[in-house]
Amino acid sequence: MSLPNPFFHRGPVRDHTYFFGREHASSQALSLLANGQSIALVGQRRIGKTSLLFHLADAQIFTQNGLSAAEHLFAYIDCGGLAGLDQGGLYRILLEEIYDALAERGSNSSRLEALDDDRPITYRVFDRAVRSLSQHGWKLILILDDFEHLSHNQQVDPDFFSGLRALAAKYPIAYLTASKWPLLELTYAHASTLSSPFFNIFASIRLGLFSEDEARALLTTLAARGGVSFPPAMVDFLLDIPGPHPLFLQIAGFHAFELQRIKGATLTSADYAELRDIFLSSVEEHFSYYWQNLSTIEQRILVTLQTSRDSQPNVVRRLEQACVIVRHGQRYDSLSSAFRGFVASQPLPGLLQAGPITIDEGQHQILLHGQPINLTSTQYTLLAYLAERSGQVVANDVLEKAVWGDKYIEDPERLKSVIKGLRQALGSEATRVENVRGVGYKLLP
Repeated sequence: MSLPNPFFHRGPVRDHTYFFGREHASSQALSLLANGQSIALVGQRRIGKTSLLFHLADAQIFTQNGLSAAEHLFAYIDCGGLAGLDQGGLYRILLEEIYDALAERGSNSSRLEALDDDRPITYRVFDRAVRSLSQHGWKLILILDDFEHLSHNQQVDPDFFSGLRALAAKYPIAYLTASKWPLLELTYAHASTLSSPFFNIFASIRLGLFSEDEARALLTTLAARGGVSFPPAMVDFLLDIPGPHPLFLQIAGFHAFELQRIKGATLTSADYAELRDIFLSSVEEHFSYYWQNLSTIEQRILVTLQTSRDSQPNVVRRLEQACVIVRHGQRYDSLSSAFRGFVASQPLPGLLQAGPITIDEGQHQILLHGQPINLTSTQYTLLAYLAERSGQVVANDVLEKAVWGDKYIEDPERLKSVIKGLRQALGSEATRVENVRGVGYKLLP
């Protein structure tokens, strides 16, 4: 009987035995929570924030890090469903989730504030309930996931957040928020909200990409749990196409597991190509989201990363926080080979892109796989002309005129000489400049 596919990418990881990485973030967060410190968890969309929240709230995890299952009560609230509620409705939802968390612990909440109907409750009622919780020995940790939705709520004013801050001053309650951007950088329905003292009590923890060791552990350990052993070549391939991104690793691992279970450990180059195509179709929506949420300058720096990173350090830092580039010591690279290929297909004013070739017209520079290469002026002009017509055959006489203008000389060897030098400069990508015998040349996209 075959085991189920152990890779899961349709939602957050809820079982701590399938949770990988984040050791430092986990220990740091739980250490702070043990001291009553509120935490703002910050990270890109689908980077694993919700999975980490569930991991931290797992009794088997937090009891190993200085917290007590008899004292600490985690109550999880998905703020995605709170965007249209008024403040009375919000207090009610918060209290309902607290009571549910008590019930899961087997504790009786009947001695707390009663919720005997569906009417909104006041702040005073909520305050009494939290006070009663404290009197019964509980230290509350209120998890507010997708905090952006709460910040956008038109019915939530600064007093709401100030009230939450007042609770933390009176009772043993800490808040654990999760959002794409730091709390002070979010957009709030009321501009004056940021003046609330609520935002002064948070320590920030940012989630980024996995380390290579974490990525390898996820791939090899999960595959083994499903009864499959990924060969080293497969692991290297899976690290290359998604990069060290938790979700993309799960997606790549899922499809690799299925393919290897069907075809066995010996896979052909065609199998690897098929796996890459399946992965790309699965992540295209995510890649598009990441790209579209970058500013024009961020997009440009991403494409020309190797030549512009020193002149735009703040932009590079934002790209790193957006999880679209990877740092290797002092060097940066695109998230993965698959993402690099996606970016190369995106139109951007002032840049011509054809496969791994990028032409920065403003800087009069050629990048190959993100690295600058040196070309003569005629080679540059020829390559730029072909890149503008990527995939199209351009006749020899048209290329002659494009490079030398009206200075036409009936010398077929002149064009061939420029093509030869261009191919030499392109190295392993030389075959992208393809000769169509008797007609002209084209640059493969």
